[in-house]
Amino acid sequence: MAKKSLFIAFLLGVITLGATAYAQQDTADHSDHEMDHSEHSGHDHSEHDHSEHTMDHDEHDHSGHAHSSDDHKGMDHEHDHSMHMHGEHEMLHGDDHSDHAGHDDHHHHHDGHIMDHEGTHIMGQNFDKLPSSCSSISEEIEITVRAGAKYAKKFPGTTFAFDQQQWRVKPCSKITWHFVNEDNVRHQFMMHGLPRYLYHLGMFHLENTGPRTVTGTMIVPAADETYLVHCDISQHMEKGMKAQLVVGNGGEDIPSIPGLTPYVINDVYEAEDLPKVSDKDDAGGKKKDSFTKQITDFFNDNVPFTGLALIGLLFGLVCAPLFAKIITFRKKDTPETA
Repeated sequence: MAKKSLFIAFLLGVITLGATAYAQQDTADHSDHEMDHSEHSGHDHSEHDHSEHTMDHDEHDHSGHAHSSDDHKGMDHEHDHSMHMHGEHEMLHGDDHSDHAGHDDHHHHHDGHIMDHEGTHIMGQNFDKLPSSCSSISEEIEITVRAGAKYAKKFPGTTFAFDQQQWRVKPCSKITWHFVNEDNVRHQFMMHGLPRYLYHLGMFHLENTGPRTVTGTMIVPAADETYLVHCDISQHMEKGMKAQLVVGNGGEDIPSIPGLTPYVINDVYEAEDLPKVSDKDDAGGKKKDSFTKQITDFFNDNVPFTGLALIGLLFGLVCAPLFAKIITFRKKDTPETA
């Protein structure tokens, strides 16, 4: 009896201990479930917040993008640059993307940089800032520069040109340039080597798509110097659109200016099988009388027909119909006689 009571007590203890452990585990699972639910709820809320933030951020970015697109609506600048001015132009156009402020149909920038919706471009405009070497303006002048294909006709091997290849001015001159583009393509009037503290990247620049005129003003330093002037549209300078501005006595001339300075690299046009001008005959060693004699000798050596043979050929062509008629008449007379 005692053993039975002890067994029942042990069994009740095990059942009680198991029930307690199960209750604790169920409570822990429920707590974990509530925590997971809370985390999921917080995560959803966080996603909602981030969504709003993303929407706001995207709206802000698109707004800024639209503003940038509007600012650059009128830009039509071709980036086909050559020689050593590449870095300058990249810096120039980097500045174009900032500090925009529209006024009427023009975009005004720092350093006298102006563009409009028609494609006109002015850089380095300077009306009153004197170079450090000048105490006053020596003279005010206006120069008209015309650009077009028709001005290249006097320079064989070129395609474009300015109407003049050189301009001379006094030191400290205030120059108003009128750049007239007479072609239906884009041209530039670009000057290099100016003081960088006064002209952005040391450049003065007029540009438009013709036919159109653009006007800009600048003040040159007092030093005797020669400045490169050219069109920097791809291959336009190489094809003839190159000149120079001489201030005072000038400096070293710019090479390869059509009709003005020697070319660094000359175009060579070779022709085969043409008579060559020489001082003496190949065989006798006698001096040539004239270039005409060389032409005559060339044809005598290379043309298979002599003058007499040509006369005989012409005589035969003229007389052939007469001989044919004579033969025909003789054939007609022969049957009648028979």
